[in-house]
Amino acid sequence: MVNIIRLIKHSFKVIIQNLLPFKIRHFFWSLIPKIELLNTYSLTNPVYIDNLRQIDPKFMIREINAQDWDALKKAHESRNPGSFERKVPPRLKHNAWKGLAVFDTTNEYIAYIAWVVTSSIPYLEEFNIYIQKNQFCLKDGYCVPEYRHQGLHTRMERERINYCIRNGARKIFIQIHNSNIKGKISVKDNGYNLYKSDYIIFWPIFNIYRNLKAFLKNPFRKIVK
Repeated sequence: MVNIIRLIKHSFKVIIQNLLPFKIRHFFWSLIPKIELLNTYSLTNPVYIDNLRQIDPKFMIREINAQDWDALKKAHESRNPGSFERKVPPRLKHNAWKGLAVFDTTNEYIAYIAWVVTSSIPYLEEFNIYIQKNQFCLKDGYCVPEYRHQGLHTRMERERINYCIRNGARKIFIQIHNSNIKGKISVKDNGYNLYKSDYIIFWPIFNIYRNLKAFLKNPFRKIVK
């Protein structure tokens, strides 16, 4: 019976995806506020990782800059409408955000983009996490769909740890949704321990992704995430 219900749900999802364009589906999805449990993990006194996962030689990993604007915009086209405008320009202008990307050298496309927070920001402060000297937070890794299943996520999770260590890290934070089973296994495999858990509210139509308690106290506060 359970398998039949799953099959019906999957079939309904496929039908909707085929009938409605991506932007329309995303619009209706963005209208609904969602409340989820978010886990924060910490890695204390991280050790430099030498045995990085091998990836195709066509890929090059480096820190991004303003000259990568067009490549960043193209990478975000497959994510969701407006994600580039909401995320990238504010981060490029803010010294606390450093972006690392995997570039496909055959076409100069970005295959994977991930961010490191190097100093305290309002978003994290709402979780009572204040980034101090020699502390970092890994945020928002995204793989472009056509480049998935090539080991880029595993490689970049460890590349970011090494990036933090090269810059003096003594503690690294990362946040994973409690429902993300694979994500939780991955961070634990990399040596992270659960630091704290909080409920977050996610309301895309209003560009809201915040600590739930902080949102209820001040729902009109604008936070760059």
